[in-house]
Amino acid sequence: MKLGIFGGAFDPIHLGHLIIAEEVREILQLDKILFIPTYNPPHKKCVASYEDRCNMVKLAISDNSFFELCEIEKNTVTSWTIDTLKNLKKIYPHDELYLIIGTDQYQALSSWKSPEELKNYARLVVIPRPGTVEAPKANNQVVYLTTSLIDIASKKIRDDLKNNRSVKYKVTDNVLEYIKQNKLYN
Repeated sequence: MKLGIFGGAFDPIHLGHLIIAEEVREILQLDKILFIPTYNPPHKKCVASYEDRCNMVKLAISDNSFFELCEIEKNTVTSWTIDTLKNLKKIYPHDELYLIIGTDQYQALSSWKSPEELKNYARLVVIPRPGTVEAPKANNQVVYLTTSLIDIASKKIRDDLKNNRSVKYKVTDNVLEYIKQNKLYN
């Protein structure tokens, strides 16, 4: 089986995440995409709780049978990608793993824990991000895909919500309802 690994804060998950995941799945003919909310990311502080972020992911992906929430990072001290990949490889020892990252993350790879080891567990799938230069072209370890350039950011969504501006068409309706019901990002 070919599994896409799509990690992130998802604070909140938005349509850009979903569009990119679906495009990557289709282009690489992946059997499934695992959405993995970071529990305790080393490079940023999350606003919503881990539980709220997982609930929003569940809602956002509920209508796509190729998408699945994976809570493998739950209760980790620090959410290091290499540790997550090692644990996933134990669960899926015979599957091909494809780690989906943006060009911005690819450019910052040297700041990750054990970046040189990532290729031992997964192929890197690098997708374009607004405001970043292209990553190196494909090789044995890196697949560079040309996907839609979606300029939606979770931080901008949080700011819009805080300032009572509309985020309709940036998040799914059920995620927006969850945010409102739980008074997130006010």
